[in-house]
Amino acid sequence: MAVAALAAVFAFILTKGSPTSSESGDGLRLGTGLDAGAAAPSVPVATDDATTNKADRNPQSSKVAPKVAPTTPPPVNTGAESPVFKRGQWIAVLDKYPTDAGMDASQLAKGAAVRLIKAGVPARAMLVNGQYPGVADSSFAPVVNTWVVYLGPGKTAEQMLNLCLAPKTQRAYANPACPTYEPAAAPGG
Repeated sequence: MAVAALAAVFAFILTKGSPTSSESGDGLRLGTGLDAGAAAPSVPVATDDATTNKADRNPQSSKVAPKVAPTTPPPVNTGAESPVFKRGQWIAVLDKYPTDAGMDASQLAKGAAVRLIKAGVPARAMLVNGQYPGVADSSFAPVVNTWVVYLGPGKTAEQMLNLCLAPKTQRAYANPACPTYEPAAAPGG
């Protein structure tokens, strides 16, 4: 206990000086018993950068952290608006958005594709406007004026169906109906 008290007294004397210090006009303490009055100045000392620091303490760091501009992630690629397919390439359609239904079909389809892509599912969005003979309705008429969210292309209809029904895909975009199409080939041909 006595050792702790002595250490505290010495620490006080070394950092603050004596409780009743007498200073000369130049800021030096006199009569402290240290080197005949050659103690460190007890008043703040002005530095070049207009801040004040005690001479017996570490100066402020002049390093300023570099400012990093916030970055926005690059836009997600949802594919070409009208991609080219070859015979033998298959797609699975997750959803259709008609352009004449009074909604922003482009935004809805691309938004759905982005959600799927961010979930790790290789989805795309395209505008189908009769240019794909293999994308037809139940009466074999070409689908027109419709944004489509699709998976693929793949080598077989079964491959695309399996990708569409995979748990990862269904968690990201639940849709048990996964019609498959060969866009470059007419139905039944």
